[in-house]
Amino acid sequence: MELEVDPVIEPNPLANWRTPYLDYLFHEASPKDKTGAQRLAHRAKSFAIIDGEQYRRSHTGILQRCIPIEQGKQLLSDIHSGVYGLHAMPRTLVGYTFWQGFYWLTTVVDAEQIMHTYEGCQYYAR
Repeated sequence: MELEVDPVIEPNPLANWRTPYLDYLFHEASPKDKTGAQRLAHRAKSFAIIDGEQYRRSHTGILQRCIPIEQGKQLLSDIHSGVYGLHAMPRTLVGYTFWQGFYWLTTVVDAEQIMHTYEGCQYYAR
């Protein structure tokens, strides 16, 4: 009897985009290559850990809570098409999420994707 072995599925590097920053901030762990380590050290300066939660300092100095990408997409969807649906342009949606105090890596791309795929939206496809 042979067992079927599933092919190894590569994890999505963006699925948990916060992990490298958390490892660096908590344990000072960095990539082995010099360029990657320098890039991580430079970018990690804008992040802080407060009560076990990761925050990002915006250019205005406001702290934004870092959330997973899937949670961010749900937040954008709720703002865009919720009960009080805004149906705004992508940059406006991004502004509202940042104003609410949230941050994730692919915010702009996710907002544009929601605008292009939502049926009731008047946003035109490029």
